[in-house]
Amino acid sequence: MYQHDQRPNTTLSQNANALLSEIRNSRYAVLCGRNNCGKSYFLKLITQSVGETASFLGPARYQNFNVLSPYAPRPSQRSEKFQQWMQQWRNSTQNMDNSPFNLQQAIAELSDQKRGQLIEIMTSLLGSKMTMLHTIPENSMSQQYISVDGHNISFTSSGYRLIASLVTSLLNEEYDTFLIDEPELGISPEAQGVFSDFLFDDDNRKKYFGHIKTLVFATHSTVFLDRKNISNNYFVTKLGDEIDVSKVNSVSDINRIHFFLLGNRLESLYMPSAIVIVEGKCDHSFIERVLHVKYPDTRFSIISANTDSRIRDVFSVTKNLFGDIQKSPYQNRIFAVIDSVHGTGLPQHLTKMGMPEENVIVWSKNGIEYYYPSSIMEEIFHSLDEVTIDGDRITLNNLTYTKNELAEMVIRKINYDTEYNSEFTDKLLLRIAQEIS
Repeated sequence: MYQHDQRPNTTLSQNANALLSEIRNSRYAVLCGRNNCGKSYFLKLITQSVGETASFLGPARYQNFNVLSPYAPRPSQRSEKFQQWMQQWRNSTQNMDNSPFNLQQAIAELSDQKRGQLIEIMTSLLGSKMTMLHTIPENSMSQQYISVDGHNISFTSSGYRLIASLVTSLLNEEYDTFLIDEPELGISPEAQGVFSDFLFDDDNRKKYFGHIKTLVFATHSTVFLDRKNISNNYFVTKLGDEIDVSKVNSVSDINRIHFFLLGNRLESLYMPSAIVIVEGKCDHSFIERVLHVKYPDTRFSIISANTDSRIRDVFSVTKNLFGDIQKSPYQNRIFAVIDSVHGTGLPQHLTKMGMPEENVIVWSKNGIEYYYPSSIMEEIFHSLDEVTIDGDRITLNNLTYTKNELAEMVIRKINYDTEYNSEFTDKLLLRIAQEIS
């Protein structure tokens, strides 16, 4: 029994010690496990073993500020930060969640080039325009601040600033090893998917993060699992005061971890009458609303893959949970809805994996917005002409809305008597009705 202020005598198993060395020298690694299993402690041990070129970002990283502070560099700054972090960890009488990181200071410390990349990345990821402005226009000596879509960054959501913290941290070229505890904190599942896809992309890693030798996450989110190289995933457990780490070696291992991170619950997969995998948020909200209105007593599971590139991954996990999909009662009840512009060979890959060819719905036009009910679109835009899609903007009759804004307006107006686009009806609604009737 420990005293009330006594630190636990946490140790690593022989296997965990060996894998610590492996992980600290890997390009990418993901730690998963239950709460209080030792993931954070393991990250801190890696940070300690790497030294001052390691950047540790703990869960307590919520930041807000109005203006940027001037930056006065010190030659020993990185070493001082590491020593401060080590001292806090060694002397703390409770678990240390905070990090030697301040978003306001970190942005100021970036080079002009890296700040430009931060703006470029944030705009690309979230669709909100980030710019650097002076508090007094046309006075370059006045303090600078960050504007997001015309407003001070202090008025953005906590999720926006949390993503900005992650990106800013990763852009710091003083470090080559980055260890992030729970990157998903405060970030919507959709934004998690966009961010993880961005980090997993080799071209992005080379363009923006060429200085990063090792990137390690400890996470409770399925989104940050490495599905391309499953051996980069690890499961952490603790028995008493000893932490053990096991490496993923097979597809069944990664599926078990995925299922664990979903809460070990089958209800969302086994109970619905049909499963529909879609590309993005707007597809998800529209199709979910239509099916709910048409079949109020029938349960559907609409799964957003966030991008077409992840539809295959989502289907792979789903079908592995069912075992042999060809012998499953869900053989004809799993659908994929894909835009006309999609990854090369995606429909063929899905059919080879066991999805019936007629259940792979490929729209003839690129965007769910083309398939919204014409009566509702006329009510919104006062025109029956076809919309123009430019990135996230939908325009018709001199009226412009974002995709999310338009989707919300459309689904609010859907009712039992709504008539749907003929292609939407023929390809999706009639096919689903055929299987669930």
